[in-house]
Order: sequence, then C-alpha cells, then structure tokens
Amino acid sequence: MNSPQKIITKDEQIKEQPTHKKEHYVVSSARRLTEIAVKQGLAAKLQTPKPEETLLKRALYREKLLREQQQQNLEQIIKFAYDYCNDETAGEPDPDWLHRFFEMAKDIHDSSMQRLWSQIFKQELITPGSTSMKALKVLKDMTQREAQTFQRAASLACSFGQDNSKKLLLGYKCAGTLFNLYKTEGPQLVHLGNYKLPYSSLLLLIELGLLLGTELESGEIEFEPALPLQYQGKNIAIKPIQKGARLVYYRFSPTGAELCKLLGNKPNENYYDNLISLLSQKFIVETDVKKTISTTA
Repeated sequence: MNSPQKIITKDEQIKEQPTHKKEHYVVSSARRLTEIAVKQGLAAKLQTPKPEETLLKRALYREKLLREQQQQNLEQIIKFAYDYCNDETAGEPDPDWLHRFFEMAKDIHDSSMQRLWSQIFKQELITPGSTSMKALKVLKDMTQREAQTFQRAASLACSFGQDNSKKLLLGYKCAGTLFNLYKTEGPQLVHLGNYKLPYSSLLLLIELGLLLGTELESGEIEFEPALPLQYQGKNIAIKPIQKGARLVYYRFSPTGAELCKLLGNKPNENYYDNLISLLSQKFIVETDVKKTISTTA
C-alpha cells in the first residue's frame, strides 16, 4: 500500500518524495507562491532576516531577470524560425513591423506558442505584409488554451464556391430538414465534439472575435455545375441529389481567416473522412478533383 502524500508547508524544510510510478509532488500554496516569488525576484518580504539590498537594487535585479527571459524567448523564436526555413526566396520585412513583432514576441514563453510565432516570422520573410498587426495583437492576447482551441478549429476550416473565405462547416439543410453537427442521433452526423471542438469552444472563438457569431446558410446549391469545396489543400466537388440543398456553416472573421492561413494546411483526416461520409448522403461527392472547376455559386 502506498503511503499517503504529505503536504509540505512553508515552515517545513523537507525533501519532496515522489509517489508511486510518477514523480508528482503535492506542494502547499505558500511553498508554490514562494518559489514563484523567488524566480521573479519578488521574495524580499518573505525572507528572514530581511535582505540588505535596497528596493532599487531589487528592482534592477528583477528587471535583469525579465530582460534575460525576454531575450531567451526571442532567441528561441528565431531558432525555431530558422529551422523552418528551406532557402525560399525572401523579401524585406517592414522595419516598423519587425519592431512591433519583437516587442510582442518577447513575452511569449510557451514553447508551442513560440513555434507558432516563428512560423509567422518566417512567413513574413517570404511574403512581407502577409501578417497584420491586428492579427499579431489578437494572437499575443490569447492564452495557450485559447490558441489550442483556435488551432483545432483552423484544422477543420474549409471554403467553397467562388468565396475563398474560411468557414466552419456544420452540415446541410435539405428539403426543409436540417442536418447539422449538433444533432445527437443519426449516422449522417459529424459531431465537432469528437474533434475537441464542442459548442463551448465555438462560443469562446466568437468571444475572441475569431469566428462570427451568426450561423449562416449558403444559397441553394445547383445541380450543375458542381460546387467546389476545398478542405486543407484537398479539393472536392459536390452535386446535390435533390433540390433545395444548402450548406450550414460559421464564417471565420477576417482576423480568424488570416490566422488560419498563417497556420497552413493541417488536415484532420478523421474529420475529412466523416465530412465526406456526411455529404455523400445527400450529394454526389467527387474527391481529389482539379481546382479549376467552374462554378456559379
């Protein structure tokens, strides 16, 4: 039998003991606060006796720690960006854009977020002006959880017809019957919750201004010509089996669409297979078609 975990208080100076199998420690809130304060150079009033350094010296020390961390963040982003480069032809980014990019990127600590910022930096080198300051500001203000939610949504984004704007396809309406991704029954459904994008995540993206808050319908889809649909670099053509078929979707905001493009094509193969299965129930679906299909949609 494993011995119970012991809470380590701020007064106890004992070595944490790992639990069975995993090195997981139970630490008191006071201990954790102290660790953070020391790391941030803010533990002066928690120490006994009080430190001899003046407030100014402590402030300068904390500023040094901050500057070192910011430098480390930027250097890591540059290294990631360099690793992504493949000797593509580069342009000359705008100096003001570079200044503002580095000012925002210096406070990006999470490794996965640093990789995302490095991809943006590389893209700006190849195509100067491809990323707006508004998109960067939205990205900077995202938490890691929010960014992960958006990345999942972006991996499900598609476009169709002559409109190249990014959309999140919910399903279709046909002959007065709505089939969408939030129905709980029926083999015709693709449920976004299966891809870690439940309705609560959609509400979050709407709140962030990355997804427009109104559910939309396409115009009635004609029998001819086939309607082209692009999903993450995959080209599809659909023709309705019966009259009155309309697609139901959310539209990404301009900023959301811009960030989708920055992320590039990262298809979710399970979602793609289920999407094709869903559409095949009321549409003739052709996959891997040429992108030059004509359309009046």
